Amino acid sequence: MNSIRGVRQPEDSSEWKIPPFWQKLNSFFLFPLQTEPLIYALVLSACSYGLMFGPIGIFAVGLGLLLAISRYGFKVSAFASRGITHSSDFRRDQEDADWKWLPWKFFGVLFVFGLFIGFLASRSLTLGVIANLLVALLIPATWMVLINTQRLSSAINPFELLATIFGIGKSYLLLCFFLFLLQQGAPMVLELLLTRAKPALVLPLVCFATIYFSWVMAAMIGYVMYQHHAALDIEPVQAPEGVTAVVADPRELEAKRRDAAIARLVQDNKMDEAVNQAREWQREDLESLADMRRYFRVLKLTDKADAMAELAQRFIPLLMVQQKASEALEAWVSCVKRKPDFQLLSAQVSYDLAQQAWRAGKPKYVLILAKHFEKRFAGQPQVPAMLELVVRAYKQGMGQPMQGVHVYMRMKQLFPEHASTKEVEWVLREELEKLGS
Repeated sequence: MNSIRGVRQPEDSSEWKIPPFWQKLNSFFLFPLQTEPLIYALVLSACSYGLMFGPIGIFAVGLGLLLAISRYGFKVSAFASRGITHSSDFRRDQEDADWKWLPWKFFGVLFVFGLFIGFLASRSLTLGVIANLLVALLIPATWMVLINTQRLSSAINPFELLATIFGIGKSYLLLCFFLFLLQQGAPMVLELLLTRAKPALVLPLVCFATIYFSWVMAAMIGYVMYQHHAALDIEPVQAPEGVTAVVADPRELEAKRRDAAIARLVQDNKMDEAVNQAREWQREDLESLADMRRYFRVLKLTDKADAMAELAQRFIPLLMVQQKASEALEAWVSCVKRKPDFQLLSAQVSYDLAQQAWRAGKPKYVLILAKHFEKRFAGQPQVPAMLELVVRAYKQGMGQPMQGVHVYMRMKQLFPEHASTKEVEWVLREELEKLGS
């Protein structure tokens, strides 16, 4: 099936027959040898010569290499978790700006785990060994949770980690086994390089080998997330090669045919024709999610921000009705990035989307959705609940409780007896006690 790069296919991803990751091992080992990662790895390996310039070089260049390697590794896993397994399909407009902070948050997680191991080891050597084994088992889940939520607090939350592990099931233990084998194989390769390579080439070769094994593991973890995307609440963007779908409904066959036709136009760089054809199809049935999704995705590839925003006023509510809140939030983000003043016309849809943003660990999105909400939807029953969500976003998401207090004061004046106001009083109980004392 032809696919539009960056355009999600119309079929239900829950019906995709995704090969288990152990049947795709070759693709993981070949990923670092694809053009983009290979060039990037060679550049980083050449930069490793900077480690020879004394302590400052070791610190500055070493930290830079570590960040660059881990940042690209998170990017590889994040794309793979959505079904994008080839670097040529990576698109900047699909990247999340918050991905660049994931290495720092991962280092923070490792620091917390280190304190945990050190504390138990100080009590007993046996406890220290058990803690080491436990942390090693949790590291892949930590990586996954960071990609899914982008929150440090979630990555060290044992309930979040266990939910991820149980969501994946037995495959998680098999993943850990393969990652363990890779970790054992890396030192063997490094030892071989140290004994066989010319002295002048040892440093870049060792760096390249480290990068290679790191990105193989990142690709493998991301694919496992994709394999279990339903359990992890991930909305795939496209199906990797070799994935087939169970199709019985003629409407699905027609949707595939239309998608293939648009794909050919996009690949031939006939964007105007692709947009016009996708628009005509969605006009035939204004309630067809498949036609609307296709038109929206094609508009994302153009500079037609106004048309995309106009379509989103119908597309996002339809997604929410069909309980595709994650995709609805993704569509809203796409609109806001291209049209910063974009606002939904429905109070209920705006509130429901803000709830989804909060569940996804995106407090900034909550605040954007709530901007001018009180004025735009004055008198609507969703206003107090939205203000409550704003307070939670400020205190629990952004760490700015005093901003939440200001919102509470307004709620106290406008909705003194409302349940949301009472809930906010409990959320801000510590701040209110300090102000009252």
